[in-house]
Amino acid sequence: MTQRIWRSNGPGSFQAPADVHAVHDRTGRLWKRNGPRWTATGSHYIRWRVLVANHGPLTEAPAAQ
Repeated sequence: MTQRIWRSNGPGSFQAPADVHAVHDRTGRLWKRNGPRWTATGSHYIRWRVLVANHGPLTEAPAAQ
């Protein structure tokens, strides 16, 4: 399966697909989903649209991580 990519001006930038649970940002940092919000540190959470806009493009991370 190919990895999906999301950009701030592209499709899927407003709401995360339900089957995506982890992504890498443009620097390679891993972001994990916790309900409707995303975190890289475990203590600071942001919403998907903010993650895509401020840290994108995002690349889908393999499910094993």
